[in-house]
Amino acid sequence: MTAKDAKDAKDTYVRVKDAAGNEFICSIDALKNIKTASEEELTNCVDDGVVGRYAGNIDVEK
Repeated sequence: MTAKDAKDAKDTYVRVKDAAGNEFICSIDALKNIKTASEEELTNCVDDGVVGRYAGNIDVEK
């Protein structure tokens, strides 16, 4: 596997907020709609504050 193949195989993540304004990092595949993530869908996400130290290893779509 080349470096390009490894990058292409990585999941794509997005930053979403819940109704209370808390930010989460979610795999784009875990969400039906990135604008309106349900509480159930957010259980498959990681709190933005926890991700901080590993942020360099996660590609977040802007």
